[in-house]
Amino acid sequence: MDLTLTGTALFGTNPTATVNGRRALWAGDVSRDGTVKYTGTGNDRDLILTAVGSTTPTNTVNGYLLTDVTLDGVTKYTGTGNDRDPVLLTIGGTTPNNTRTQQLP
Repeated sequence: MDLTLTGTALFGTNPTATVNGRRALWAGDVSRDGTVKYTGTGNDRDLILTAVGSTTPTNTVNGYLLTDVTLDGVTKYTGTGNDRDPVLLTIGGTTPNNTRTQQLP
């Protein structure tokens, strides 16, 4: 089964993102709790900030960590290619208090 093909039937409403005409998993569930959250208690954005050191948001951490949302080998909270922005885009981009919950059959 090729989940990247848009013709493959999947469970739920909007279960995958579409990137360049192909399906992809939604990015940003850093906490692994089944919900992508940008704000509020237990959000995924704060875990990225904590990973880089909290007090200096321009720091970076190397390695393929759960906080490396972009999968480029570097956790970044600010700047170009940061890992915070994909979390916001996953929940819709314009309303930071939205969430996206994983869909399981």
